[in-house]
Amino acid sequence: MTQNPYVTLAAVLDKMPNGYPSVEDGTHLRVLQWIFTPAEAELASRMKAKGETAQEIGDRLHISPEELAKRLEVMAEKGQIRAWNSSTGRRYALLVFIGGVWENQMERGDREFAELCEDYFRKGHLRGLFDTEPPIFRVIPINRAILPQLEVYPFEVAENMLEQAKSWGLRECACKKQKAKVGEPCKYPVSVCLNFSPKKENAFAGDPLTRTITKDEALRILHEAEEAGLVHCSLDTKTDHTYICNCCTCCCTMLRGAVEWGQPHAFIRSNYRSEVDRELCTGCGSCTEWCQFHALNVTDDVCTVDTSLCVGCGVCSIHCPEGALAIGQRPEAERNEPPASYEEWMTRKIAARGVDPSSLL
Repeated sequence: MTQNPYVTLAAVLDKMPNGYPSVEDGTHLRVLQWIFTPAEAELASRMKAKGETAQEIGDRLHISPEELAKRLEVMAEKGQIRAWNSSTGRRYALLVFIGGVWENQMERGDREFAELCEDYFRKGHLRGLFDTEPPIFRVIPINRAILPQLEVYPFEVAENMLEQAKSWGLRECACKKQKAKVGEPCKYPVSVCLNFSPKKENAFAGDPLTRTITKDEALRILHEAEEAGLVHCSLDTKTDHTYICNCCTCCCTMLRGAVEWGQPHAFIRSNYRSEVDRELCTGCGSCTEWCQFHALNVTDDVCTVDTSLCVGCGVCSIHCPEGALAIGQRPEAERNEPPASYEEWMTRKIAARGVDPSSLL
């Protein structure tokens, strides 16, 4: 009997570092049915994560490269796979679901698709991605909220990432767009996802989902996001950063997991926490309105910090009228060193999940 192409594709996507867990009622398959036709799902399930030319894929699958290239271009346009030009020709690769396929559907996705994904996330809790080390996100503290005596690494300064880049782009937040489509629009700005390329100029030319912007625009959007109360997040690595998400707990898939499932440090990493200067604090309580993680309380007219909930974002600090809050370092036993690169992140994630992705490489 011929294997259901969606069952096959779901199993392949679950071999990727980010995973694609199944759920009992098959919602994960209905999500894929919305995104892919049966023929597209079958082809995607036979692709590699490393990227190949149409000739290489055609030779391997015994399909005419000319016919295959047309199909692959349609799939790339629909955001189902990755496509790019290289020195060896046009290449095509399988994408992870979260951090790839799902985000790419927000332009063509309708309410039905958004509701399907919401249902899937609630039921699956993105097992594999969320419940294994290392986390996918690292909170980047707001630079001006950090205590002056602290030495902060370059990968923990958002402005540094943008200053060193060669090109910059802006996307609408896929998480916020999904929530809007199910009738729950976000109160925060929507166009806040910053992409950047550390090495390539004009990296986003021709990208239908990313608007090319200047460095000054990127820095302005970063600071406007801070003022709005959004949390800076990027990949939990020392290098290979290509994005800064400006996130909220009402929409962001990662931060919602931290708040709704009550284990913030299982989903997002931070080596920092808020600290209160008791001499300056007047107990006004304005900080509690800005903390999306419910980590701040006013007791006996002084702000207190629940360090089990605080992620060290610094939003409360820049909005404290008395300047009584700042970002300090967690105790050494609570700090961690992130993977050196995205490759190391993937290696560690694969090991933690116990999957074998060799067939995809």
